[in-house]
This record gives sequence, structure tokens and C-alpha cells, in this order.
Amino acid sequence: MQILKASELAEEKLTALIYGTPGMGKTTLLGRLPGRTLIIDIDKGTNVLMGNSNVDIVRLSDDVTEMNAILKELHGKCEYDNVCVDSLSELERRMLSYYGRIGKLDGVPDLQAYNRTDFKIIDWCRQFRALPCNIFFTAWEVQKEITAVTGEKYSQARPMLREKNTDNVCGLCDLVGQITISAKNGERYILLENTMNAIAKDRLQKRKYCGFDEVLMKA
Repeated sequence: MQILKASELAEEKLTALIYGTPGMGKTTLLGRLPGRTLIIDIDKGTNVLMGNSNVDIVRLSDDVTEMNAILKELHGKCEYDNVCVDSLSELERRMLSYYGRIGKLDGVPDLQAYNRTDFKIIDWCRQFRALPCNIFFTAWEVQKEITAVTGEKYSQARPMLREKNTDNVCGLCDLVGQITISAKNGERYILLENTMNAIAKDRLQKRKYCGFDEVLMKA
């Protein structure tokens, strides 16, 4: 059994989930990460990074099980500072479509397809998290109506994933941030403080928000 002293732990790498509505700059943010970046492009949104010499792109085929081969290759040799999956929302949808096509309900996902998707998406997230580099997941944003114990109802921004997948993925991440726009100056920033209105966290630095170029800033 290896015992580590908490006082000697160092911040080595980050696992982050960044979410927001379409057009808010999730893919652009990935292209601005320092160092060499690999983006696994699920929703074909990487055209906005055209000409960026620091970014390599892998576009997942219609056979989503190709992700197993991608992970195997990265675990064998990973020369990137950042590996990104863009986006988990589309990956989840494509997995359900794929498992539906190979199922018995004429393309409609059955219960087994949902179970396989839920298991595999979390398993793949864990495998990405085990890589020796920063990991970034992106997701689309959805508004969910929440009813408090007092009976009060309010709307909360969340990553667009099945509910238990949202909880599991957020639990695996050190940072969960919502891209939003400042009412003061119109600039985009990343909300990192969990509130009634948005799921967010920064368990390493406890920041309330940060700019696009400050995501990897050390404490």
C-alpha cells in the first residue's frame, strides 16, 4: 500500500468539463490551450480552428466503438499536453443511435442501448482521466427546472447529458465551468461557482470564475 502525504501533493494535471450553448466558444477555448492539443471531434465543430498549428484533430467515425482504439493508442503513447473530447453531448447521442442501429427495434434505442451508453461513456471518461495530460470535455447546455424542498421552482443550467451521466462526469472532473457573458462588458468568461442557476465547481483553486486564457492558470 502506497501512502501519500497530503502536504506533499502537487497539482499535476486537470480534468475539466466546459459547457455552454452553441456558439459560446467551447471549441475556440480548446484551441487556445497552451501546449500541444489533441481534439477528438465528435460534432465536427473544429473548422473554427483552421490554421491552428498547435492542434491535432481526430474525427470519430460513425462506429463510435472506434473510441476504444483511440484510447488504446493514447495510453500506449501520449505526446499531448491536452486531450479534448468535443462534445460529450453529441457523443452520448451518437452512441444511442449506434446501439439502436445494431439493436432489434429498427434503429430505436432499447433499454440495453441506454445501459450500454451510460456505462461506456463513464468508462471512457475514466480512461481519459487516467492519461498523463490535461483532459477537457465539452458539452452543450440545457436548462432544467428544479423544485427545492421548500416547493420553490427555479431553472438551473446543466451539461446536456442524461442526468446520472451528468452527475458522474461532473464528479470525475476537477473543474466544471459554464461559459457565460458578462453583463458589465459583454465579454465571455467561465463561471466556476456552483449556484442555484448553474452547475459549476473548481475544487483545486476554489475560483468563482476565470477567463478563457486562465483555465490552466496555477494557484
